[in-house]
Amino acid sequence: MLSGIILGKASLNLLSRSEVEAIHNATLEILETSGLNVPSKTALEILHKAGANVDYEKNHVTIPEHIVKEAIKKAPKTIRYCARNPRNDFVLDKKETHFGTDGYAVFIRDSETGRRRNSTTEDLARWAVLADSLSMVHNFWPSLAATEVPEPIQFTYAMVTSLSNMEKHVEGEAKNAREARYQIEIAAAIVGGEEELRKRPIISAVACPVAPLGYETGLLEGTIEFAKAGIPVVPLAMPVAGQTGPMTIAGTLVVNNAEVLGNLVICEFTNPGAPILYAGCPSSMDLRTGKFICAPESELVNGALTSLARYYDLPCEISGGASNSNTLDVQSGYERTLGILTTSLTGPDILVCLGGLEASNTMSPELLVIDNEIIEESLRIARGFEVNPDTLAVDVIRKVGPGGHFLAEKHTITHMRTEQWVPKITNLQTFGAWEEAGSKDIVAVAREKVKEILASHKPEPLPKDVQEEVSKIMKRCEKEFLTQS
Repeated sequence: MLSGIILGKASLNLLSRSEVEAIHNATLEILETSGLNVPSKTALEILHKAGANVDYEKNHVTIPEHIVKEAIKKAPKTIRYCARNPRNDFVLDKKETHFGTDGYAVFIRDSETGRRRNSTTEDLARWAVLADSLSMVHNFWPSLAATEVPEPIQFTYAMVTSLSNMEKHVEGEAKNAREARYQIEIAAAIVGGEEELRKRPIISAVACPVAPLGYETGLLEGTIEFAKAGIPVVPLAMPVAGQTGPMTIAGTLVVNNAEVLGNLVICEFTNPGAPILYAGCPSSMDLRTGKFICAPESELVNGALTSLARYYDLPCEISGGASNSNTLDVQSGYERTLGILTTSLTGPDILVCLGGLEASNTMSPELLVIDNEIIEESLRIARGFEVNPDTLAVDVIRKVGPGGHFLAEKHTITHMRTEQWVPKITNLQTFGAWEEAGSKDIVAVAREKVKEILASHKPEPLPKDVQEEVSKIMKRCEKEFLTQS
C-alpha cells in the first residue's frame, strides 16, 4: 500500500553552489580592486563613513569585503509590497513568483489602428486600468511614458496617473532627489502620512545602474531618498553582454552582481534595514549590428540571477520574456513563452517584462492580455502535480475497468478544477466551430478582451480630498521643475 505525498514541482536551477560562490568571490574582487564610479557627493560621503575607500576627485570607490557582508546582513530578507487596495498586497518571501509590467516605453501599438505611435498620459491611464483587471499582473511599473508631458516631471506624472487608475502596487522612478521627495509626498498623501507609508509602501523605486560598474547622479540620489523613507529600492542592473558587460554569461553576472551589491551598500548604510531587492535586466547584442537584443543567453543570465539572490537571501526582481519582434506574431509568442517559462521556473519573487515588443521599446495592450495567459499556463507547469493514493486513482481505475469511461466519476469532478488549467482566451475550438465564430486569431481575441475590460473595469478612484492634495503637490512640483529661474 502506498502512503504519504510526493509533490512533483517543476523548477530550474542554473548554477551549482560552487558556481554561485565563484561568481560571488569574483564580484568581491572587482568591488575591492576595480571598484565603482559613484558621481554623487552624497553617496560618496555615505560610502566613506561606511569604511569604503573613496576618491572624491575621481568619484571612484572601492569596497572591502566586510562592508559588503555587513550590508547584506542589514538588508531585510522579506519585503511586503503594499497597494492602494490591501487585497492586492503581496509578500516577497521567496515562496512564489509575482509578475509585473515593463517600464517607460515611449511607443505604443495602437489597438484601433495597429500602428506604432508615441504614447500619452491617456494611454498610460488605460494601460493601468487594463493591468488592474488582469489576475497575473501584481506589480505595476508604468509601462508607457507620457511623452506630451515635459521630461523633468514625466516620471512623477506617470506615478500619479498609475496610482489614480489602479489599485495595485506601483513601481516608479525618480530622476533626482527632489523628484523622489515629491513622489514620497504623493504616496504619503494617499496612505495617510509618511509613517503610514513606511508601514505600507504602496510604491517602490527602480534605479538602474550605469553599466559597467557605475551609477547616474540623479537616479542614485533619488535612491538615497527612497531608502531613507523606507520605500523598496530596485537597482535593476542592465549590462549588455559584449558591450557594457563581458561577452561571457558568467562575466556579465559578475558585472550585474557588483552593481547591485554596490547599490545595496549605499542603501543599507543610508538607512540600516532599508528594503532593497536584488535585481537585474541583462541583455545581449546582435553580433551583426551591435543592437541591444533579448536572446536565449539573456534568459540564462536572468535565471542565474535568481540563484545569486537566493545565495544572499534577498528578495529579487528579475526580467524575463521580452521579445525582439516588432509586431504580434509567432516570434513574439515563442520568445515570450520561452523567456517567461524559463525565468519563472527559477522562482524569482517578481518577474518583469510583460506587454512589450521590440525589446520592450513598444507596448501592446493585446500582448499584455496574451502575456497574462502565458503566465497562467507557465505557472501550471511550474506547479507540477501530486503523487499520492488519491491521485494514483487505483480504486476508480479498477471500478471503471477496461473499455469504460471516467466522465461520470466523482473523482473526475473533484479533480477537474485543481488538476487542469482552463484558458481564458486560448482557442480550443474545432476548425469548423472556430470558422463559424469568425476565424479570429489570438490577437483579434485579445483585442476584443482589451475593449471589454476598458469598458467594464472601474478601479476605485482616489478619494476627493486625496485627489485635491495630490493636485496641490503636483502644482508645486511643476512650478519647481518647469519654471525658469
